Amino acid sequence: MNILMVGAGSMSEALVKGWIDSGISPQTITMTNRTDRARLFALAEQYGVRTTTDEQIDRFDVIVLAMQPDGVLEYIKQHRWTDQLLISVAAHITPAEIEAHVTCGAVCAMPNTPVAFRTGMTGLWFGDHVSDIKKRQATTLFERVGETVETDASTMPYLMAAAGCSPAFFYEIVGAMTPVLTKAGFNESAARRIIAQAMKGSAELLLHEERPTAELIQDVAAPGGPTDRGVHVLREHQLAEAMHAALMESAREDV
Repeated sequence: MNILMVGAGSMSEALVKGWIDSGISPQTITMTNRTDRARLFALAEQYGVRTTTDEQIDRFDVIVLAMQPDGVLEYIKQHRWTDQLLISVAAHITPAEIEAHVTCGAVCAMPNTPVAFRTGMTGLWFGDHVSDIKKRQATTLFERVGETVETDASTMPYLMAAAGCSPAFFYEIVGAMTPVLTKAGFNESAARRIIAQAMKGSAELLLHEERPTAELIQDVAAPGGPTDRGVHVLREHQLAEAMHAALMESAREDV
């Protein structure tokens, strides 16, 4: 399987790193980037992938479009498509928009940056012309770097907000918690590690539990205890309303 990554931004790098760590040979991955050649060559040196300045797409089995959204349709119009697995990871581009210009079908994927460590969450929106074989290929490819879920026109914006944007929300929370620990005497590196490991363990527990989150809170929040008091502060400051507003804002498509 030969993969062409069109674009060399942070998402391209995250996917390349994750796929290589999953066992895909770097020599089967080719990257191209029309704007920042220095970054392209730096990534090639770091990960051992190939580079090209002349994308002969008929040489590749999988084409991943990871450029800015406003460049996707222009790019696909410039090439002749046959039977490639065509995947766009650009936000706000639909499979139908792509399939209007290609004959091979299109998959719109929304991964998040933790795919770099094979712990990502990717939404897959399959176009009407994507065969069952191509659906399985796309699903298998992204399952190498985390979990996948099938999305559509109605669910993709919310998947993007909850999975694609949430790493930034998480970092915002960590950034807000860290000063409390540094003021208590921990250095910043230790403070971040403490918070991140606690969050990582909590996320792992959630993946193995089916009970409501309210019950999980009760497991660690004895009435009147320190956890219970802290949870009450979060509720008094309307954390639920703030998170709802953040997700809804990120899911907006009329911007």
